[in-house]
Amino acid sequence: MADFITERIEDVAVGDWPAIQKQAAMYRRARVTVERYSEAKEISERQIRWWKGVLLPALAEDSGDSKAYWEARLKLAVMPDEFKLEISRFEGKEITHIPSVSTLSCKKTNELIEGSVAQCHEWGIVWVTLPDSALRKENLDEF
Repeated sequence: MADFITERIEDVAVGDWPAIQKQAAMYRRARVTVERYSEAKEISERQIRWWKGVLLPALAEDSGDSKAYWEARLKLAVMPDEFKLEISRFEGKEITHIPSVSTLSCKKTNELIEGSVAQCHEWGIVWVTLPDSALRKENLDEF
């Protein structure tokens, strides 16, 4: 599977059409899907994947507490106004929960990440660092 980015210039779609055709020709049948692309959304999703898939598991492993514990603790410590407790009803019972990080904008997600790292340092967890794209597995030859 391959992703290609195109853009519209003066109402004409501009992209690497030969590469798209070459990729499609690798298969007997292929589906080509065109959807709106937002760089900000991609960055935000990558940020959330780092926060949920790298930071929270590392904190859980280091401390013995669950990922859910760290998620709630950081959300409430770093951005209490964004993560006010909400009450929902389920089968006649009230359930208190914290909103999802997926509701955050790219800018707010960045604030959550930077704030989480700073908060961890305040708590004495100094090994936590900001994400570094050079450390992503997809950028390393040995992986």
